[in-house]
Amino acid sequence: MLVGFDVTALHVAQGGVFTYDYSLLRALLELDGQDDYVLLDYLPLRGRRPAPPELAELAARGGRIVRCRGVRHRRLARWKAAQAPLLQAPARCIDRALSGPWSAAARWTMRRALSRALAGVDVFHSSDVLLWRQPDARNVVTIYDLTALLMPQFHTAETVALQQRKFRFAREKADVVVAISEITRRDVVTHLGILPDRVRVVYGGVDPAFCPIADREVLVQSLAPLGLVPGGYILYVGNVEPRKNLVCLVEAYDRARQTLPPPLPRLVLAGAATWKSAAVFARVEELGLQDSVLFAGRVPGRMLPALYNGALLFVYPSLYEGFGLPPLEAMACGVPVIAANRGALPEVVGEAGLLFDAADGEALTAAIVETLGDARRRQALGRAGLERARSFTWQRAAAAMRAVYEGA
Repeated sequence: MLVGFDVTALHVAQGGVFTYDYSLLRALLELDGQDDYVLLDYLPLRGRRPAPPELAELAARGGRIVRCRGVRHRRLARWKAAQAPLLQAPARCIDRALSGPWSAAARWTMRRALSRALAGVDVFHSSDVLLWRQPDARNVVTIYDLTALLMPQFHTAETVALQQRKFRFAREKADVVVAISEITRRDVVTHLGILPDRVRVVYGGVDPAFCPIADREVLVQSLAPLGLVPGGYILYVGNVEPRKNLVCLVEAYDRARQTLPPPLPRLVLAGAATWKSAAVFARVEELGLQDSVLFAGRVPGRMLPALYNGALLFVYPSLYEGFGLPPLEAMACGVPVIAANRGALPEVVGEAGLLFDAADGEALTAAIVETLGDARRRQALGRAGLERARSFTWQRAAAAMRAVYEGA
């Protein structure tokens, strides 16, 4: 079987989408070797972004990278020289006048380039960037979640528009839609009107690097650059944005601080401040928690296993997740997990963690107080999480995805 897979998303995606695509492809390339993979990199969509090192690794594992050139839809109003007040209105007028010709040229060159690059593939798998139906092949697309449709207030207008185009593509052009959880599959069927027999579930997995680290000295040295010590903090990993419900976490942490005897472990928020994150920073200041809450920023992947291992407790209060990799990674490291009962998080965490109503901050406070105050409870949750995480592997995900391709 010859499979085409869009890897353009690896240049622009972040967080869970990047991890899912890259880890899945790596595992697919490690299967029995009966299939060949064309990894399509469409240059106009990624612009001048440098290729991630993971792409070279996929090539080294046997993936054939095909880079396609084409026309990029340019807008004069985005150029720095056109940002002057007197030039903005004329630039927008010119963009409107040229929009039709630019779009026509972009579509024509895309059809010409992609039809040639993907000639002979049995299956083409679109991801989160390139919406393309390959003639004479079966076409698969992954939907990670429907938050742009169900919760548009948590996304930029540009993201909402992009995802709306993707949802139309899934409904009208894809032969098979892959959802990364059962709740996402139900959302696809209910809200996009796609027949259930066109939708398959392929769960994500957890990298083997996320495992318990027994050597305390290794943890001490790994955490020192962040000013942290093993067992000295409560951890959250993910973007700092409204959907992650971090104001609720900060307020719950403040209430727990007033309930439990001092000193309370620090709260560490590890992730990039992406969109509308100012409210979280402001709430920390309003509550006087500047010395107790650490914004660690985006932590390099090589440091994440140690960061998880050093946490006394992991908390994930997100209002909705299509899957939820961070709590799974925490469980794989043997860390007790508290997570919201929204989206796919109950599917991932199961009974191995404490679930709370994401709209109930007092419930989150109670869960934090209960877990911090009971060492045996933490140990039991850690063991249960380790066992639960073993059922989510990228090898299992790759086998499931290959079955989707064969079925298509």
